[in-house]
Amino acid sequence: MHSITIRLCLAFALLAAVAGVPGANVQAQGQAFLDQDWVLNSGVSNISLQTEKLEGVVEKHKFTMIEGSVSQNGDARITIDLSSLETGIDLRNVRMRFLLFETFKFPTAEITARLDKNRLRELGTSRRISYPLKARVNLHGIVQEIDIPVSIERVNDTTVTVSTIRPVVVSAQTFDFTRGIGKLSEAQGGIRIVPEAAITFDLTFGTGAQRQQLEAARVQREQVRTQQATQTISTEGCETRLTVITEANAIYFKTGSAEIDRESEPMLDNGADIATRCPGVRFEVEGHTDNVGGHRFNQRLSELRAKSVVDYLTGKGVAMTRIHSVGYGETRPVASNGSEAGRSKNRRIEFKVKRD
Repeated sequence: MHSITIRLCLAFALLAAVAGVPGANVQAQGQAFLDQDWVLNSGVSNISLQTEKLEGVVEKHKFTMIEGSVSQNGDARITIDLSSLETGIDLRNVRMRFLLFETFKFPTAEITARLDKNRLRELGTSRRISYPLKARVNLHGIVQEIDIPVSIERVNDTTVTVSTIRPVVVSAQTFDFTRGIGKLSEAQGGIRIVPEAAITFDLTFGTGAQRQQLEAARVQREQVRTQQATQTISTEGCETRLTVITEANAIYFKTGSAEIDRESEPMLDNGADIATRCPGVRFEVEGHTDNVGGHRFNQRLSELRAKSVVDYLTGKGVAMTRIHSVGYGETRPVASNGSEAGRSKNRRIEFKVKRD
């Protein structure tokens, strides 16, 4: 279900690109109407995705930060901030961000398309047309071409809207979200999550006199986004985020070693950012291993790995007085050591907020 979300996100972006289609009033404005730059009006544009879990439990989410434009030659580009997914629940937001989208590695989705201006000239005689949008979607490190049928409406000489004709259903496999869905399921006690989602959107683009206002609004959004990215996080918010980092189990080490694998750095950098934005919170880094090797070896290895994480975080600015490490070896497994999948879950780093 959540994976679909992502695919949906992409789909909507594609649609958005189409919304920028500069062919609204061809008869009235002629070629000049088409030959303009268009900007997405994020304030009135909506992108929703619907997912399903358990047996028929449907949830509707939306992305709140999207930017887009269409150049006068028909090149459309939409960028979606995947961290802006709003589900109405902070824990669910964070889980979607870290477990499914892996925003610590892939923070945005980008949709590009070349619009057929000859086809868009139909808007000169029709207020609304159907348009077969062919978009190139870059999501989760994978690029796919997706066909999305959309409806384009000429509102006036400077405004067009682009909407999905029907919900766009996307499979989790398309952008390699299967593992992320598995982690989301495990984090929620193993519940069933449908590996697809449905996306709908209603996007508005403006040109002419609107462009200056829309560009100014975009700059203001960037300023707000920068401010939000550095503001203090509450103790509860910090605990939620560190818990989800634990659930992600995306901190890796060289085999039999306490040397942190470079693949872990994006997640650890996010952890450092979160910790520095929770100045009043003390927390503990726990190291755990599987049962391969001797008990003493595993105990020592878990201690060293936890210390390596602490050293990394303090090297990124986290105060040493707020963080310490501890190792538990193989004594606290979360899965059976009888399979590699279980042993992989047991080899982990956990973050715990310490409350006085």
